[in-house]
Amino acid sequence: MKIISADVMQVPSTDPSFSGNSKGSTEDWSPIVLRLNTDTGISGFGEAGLAYGKGWRGGLGMLQDFCHVIIGENPLNIEKIWHQLQTTTYWGLAGGVAVNAAISAIDIAL
Repeated sequence: MKIISADVMQVPSTDPSFSGNSKGSTEDWSPIVLRLNTDTGISGFGEAGLAYGKGWRGGLGMLQDFCHVIIGENPLNIEKIWHQLQTTTYWGLAGGVAVNAAISAIDIAL
């Protein structure tokens, strides 16, 4: 089994109850959801936990970049993928909130 594609989505919502200041999710509450797709038709879902405030953009970009790294990998090799993202990418080596949120979303989807 191989990962053949990844869909990284920012979930919009105009429902004011999703925001701390009643403006909806356009800026203040914007969940980032990942769907990893395999060549066998199995998909896995994960979320980058940066939905509040302006940080979601960093998580979205980091997740998109990391997904390019894991296309073609076996999704059952979770530790290998995690190690690859953590130790062979510039930002993985540096760490931080956006990096860890992106790796977490991938880990959950796997």
